[in-house]
Amino acid sequence: MKIKGSVTMSRKTKVETITKVVSNQDCQNKRQALSQMKRIKWNIDFKNNNQKKFWDNIVSNTINFCIGPAGCGKTYVATYWALQNLVEKSSTYDGIIITKPMVEVDGERIGYLPGNVDEKTEPFMQSVYYNMEQIIGKQRMEVLRAAGIIKVIPLAYMRGLTLQNKIVMLDEAQNATIPQIKTFLTRIGMGSKYIVSGDLMQSDLKSKGPNALEDSIRRFTGLYGVGFSQFTMRDVVRHPIVAELLSRYEDKFFIDENVSAEATLSEWLTHPTYEHPKYSQYWEKN
Repeated sequence: MKIKGSVTMSRKTKVETITKVVSNQDCQNKRQALSQMKRIKWNIDFKNNNQKKFWDNIVSNTINFCIGPAGCGKTYVATYWALQNLVEKSSTYDGIIITKPMVEVDGERIGYLPGNVDEKTEPFMQSVYYNMEQIIGKQRMEVLRAAGIIKVIPLAYMRGLTLQNKIVMLDEAQNATIPQIKTFLTRIGMGSKYIVSGDLMQSDLKSKGPNALEDSIRRFTGLYGVGFSQFTMRDVVRHPIVAELLSRYEDKFFIDENVSAEATLSEWLTHPTYEHPKYSQYWEKN
């Protein structure tokens, strides 16, 4: 589906087109990195209508919340917007701040991490860093990180700060607590833009009750200057089987706890049946 304001090439082709402009240029400092980025032919390839709506909401609002399942492009769109607007001629932004709750998946422990704050938080930031590498290349990203233009600030370190003229991205917001996101939101200073994204289906918090993302939706809907975007399973842009897998984790999918996995598999092997895919035309085409 072609969407107004998009290009028709694939994401892979788009990335190749972007990076080709500066791929053969060495980048040793932030001046070179920013100069090269200004010559990129920025023109994001929206994969669905909701990605375009999310982009427009970021443009129109000071604080933006986006919810949706894994694989729908939340982080990619937010990262692309941040990088493009960092280097636009009329931009007043002087940096990108990345933050994410330091919560391991379902209680998995990775242990003590040596190094400074950036090194300690790097494992948690790979989703954002990966998208940045795809858009501007690894060398430019590393130069901007070293120069402090792209900076990680853990939620725990937000208290007492005022973030002025920054694009601030909070990823995996469903793992933040209500006090954490209250502190985070009230750090916004003049000239800044906030982009908050998460998946209500994937909270790793052990505490009961609403997480910060749920609370924010209930609390801030209808507040001027705060925008909301929502993706569904149909917006998943990874392999279409991702949406089908996620559907099996929904509450409406019934699992008979009285039947063992072995019995379930034996029954299916005897009488195999398939549920027709619900979320994509990929299967019909392939």
